[in-house]
Amino acid sequence: MSENAAIVARIIEHNTGGQNRATIDRDHIGVIATQHGRFDGDIDDSIAEALAEGYIEKQDGEYVATEKVWDLVPGTART
Repeated sequence: MSENAAIVARIIEHNTGGQNRATIDRDHIGVIATQHGRFDGDIDDSIAEALAEGYIEKQDGEYVATEKVWDLVPGTART
C-alpha cells in the first residue's frame, strides 16, 4: 500500500467513529489530505487503493475505516 493510501485510511479512521461523525465524504478527506505534509498524490487514486486493500469501506456514498486500518500503526487498537 502506498503512503498516500495509508494517509487517507488514517484520515478516515481518525475522523469517523467514537464521538466523531459515522462517515466522511470525499471532499472532506481531500481537504485534510492536502494539508498533510506527506500527502503528495491523487486523492481519488489513494481512496481507490485504500478501498481495494480493504482498509476503508464505502457506506451511503461516504467512507469509513475498517478494523484493518489498525495494521498500519503497529501496537495500536481502537478502544
